[in-house]
Amino acid sequence: MNGFTPNCLDDFLFSNPADKRTLELILSRKLPFPFGGKTGILLHGTWGTGKTTLAELLPELLETAYSGTWNMSLGVGQMPAPDPSHTQTEVFRCGGGLSSTTITQTVNNFNNRMPVFHHSRHDYFVLDEVERLTIGAQQSLRSPMGLQRCMFFLTTNYLNKVDTGIINRCHLIEMNQVTTPGAYIPLGHAILASMGLKPSAINNTVLIKLASTARGSLRDYTNDVVMAGLDQVVDAGMGSASDEAKSANQTRKADQSNAIKTSNVRS
Repeated sequence: MNGFTPNCLDDFLFSNPADKRTLELILSRKLPFPFGGKTGILLHGTWGTGKTTLAELLPELLETAYSGTWNMSLGVGQMPAPDPSHTQTEVFRCGGGLSSTTITQTVNNFNNRMPVFHHSRHDYFVLDEVERLTIGAQQSLRSPMGLQRCMFFLTTNYLNKVDTGIINRCHLIEMNQVTTPGAYIPLGHAILASMGLKPSAINNTVLIKLASTARGSLRDYTNDVVMAGLDQVVDAGMGSASDEAKSANQTRKADQSNAIKTSNVRS
């Protein structure tokens, strides 16, 4: 697992294992995609869970899958993005005046372009925070989502604000806080390794507490683990301090972080 730069499916945490299985089937090419009117993958959930990062990485992973360069017996979850990348993905940051006309014209222009250089023989489109488009704009996207040769990767923080026609055209992938606390430990260890620290630098109990405090946000979790790791580097100057004392110090700081974030939520 990569601590700072996700490069494969296993670098992400999923609140619903069945949803990760759907992505594994698509990336292993066992589940046809696009197929049966499903031309999109819609990642939904709270802030900071990696939705945008995954949406932009999925076209890369599909290119690896279609190139045939990865041994699937090693596990599709560990399949990396191609390096260097030759994938051309059109990314739309929704809101801020972006019109459905601009999106539709861009999709049509790509769809009419020949030849297609991607291994999948498809064009890739990412719509980040699609709920920020007006309902009318969202509804106008139904038609281009039906074009052949197109794959769409969408994200939203508010699934209830997304047009039902778009939802119906997508595989839904939930990305919220994982209910198994220990699931965050490998990511914490990977972050520490990226900092040149041993996994044991921070007690697993503290990593779980930091994950609980982050409430599903990998941004907050990563930042808190980094801060705790830096504190550990400073604490190395404690010299003869016992492991118990250092662990107690880590727990105290995690509790302080939780108290601050709880106060912020209430305010």
